[in-house]
Amino acid sequence: MDWIDFLGMQRTADPRRWLLPVTDAVTGGAGQLFGGCGFGGAAALLEELTGKPVAWATAQFLSNAFPPEELQLHAEVPVEGHNFSQARVVGRVGDREVFTVLAALGTKRFDGTGRWRSMPDVPAPQQCSPSTVFGPRPGGLSRRLERRVATGPWGDEESSPSGTMRIWVRLPDELVGTTVGLCIAADFLPMGLRAAIGRPLFGASLDNTVRFVGRAATEWVLADMQMDTLVDGVGHGAVQLFSATGELLAIASQSCAMREMPD
Repeated sequence: MDWIDFLGMQRTADPRRWLLPVTDAVTGGAGQLFGGCGFGGAAALLEELTGKPVAWATAQFLSNAFPPEELQLHAEVPVEGHNFSQARVVGRVGDREVFTVLAALGTKRFDGTGRWRSMPDVPAPQQCSPSTVFGPRPGGLSRRLERRVATGPWGDEESSPSGTMRIWVRLPDELVGTTVGLCIAADFLPMGLRAAIGRPLFGASLDNTVRFVGRAATEWVLADMQMDTLVDGVGHGAVQLFSATGELLAIASQSCAMREMPD
């Protein structure tokens, strides 16, 4: 299975226009399109369009999309440089804009590398308990991935004073280490905020930014999440994503609008 099949995306005759049918398979905790699926699909199609890997991408979420709606993804590449390209994707359902993704894609030969963030010492996925925290309605995506709690409470009866949550995430066919998989793994901060507060909250992403360090064929990715603030209904936090062997793959940050869990 590749990312196109996983998301159910469809090409059109125009390489800059794709379709993303909103099926149950890509929905989140309120039955809506899971933001990381739309974000990841947009970033991956830009990679295919430009022939360059995404170095940085940010998504702004303006509205929701629900089954059986169909997203039309419109890509543009305003700058096609020798090393880097600057591009964007707008996702719409009819005239309603659902999200906008901006991205820089490319690499550059450079003498010198460094990674100064290391994976925390956590139990292996097989030694961790499965996460059972979902939204008001477990979406279809929750049945296609696996999450295991490495550090911190992950329920409604406890809270984490430090605001630190670490979970292992697995997708089929090692997709979790790809562009799409990393965008999905970076999109669990609202659930981390819920667990950090220790009561049933529901979060909707306002934005998500992922800075890609690399890709890896890995069965699991560790999402090392640090909640920063939750004030006036808006939560902020950051995520570091590591392969199962400890390689830093991406760093991300997100803002979420939080509310009480609906009945």
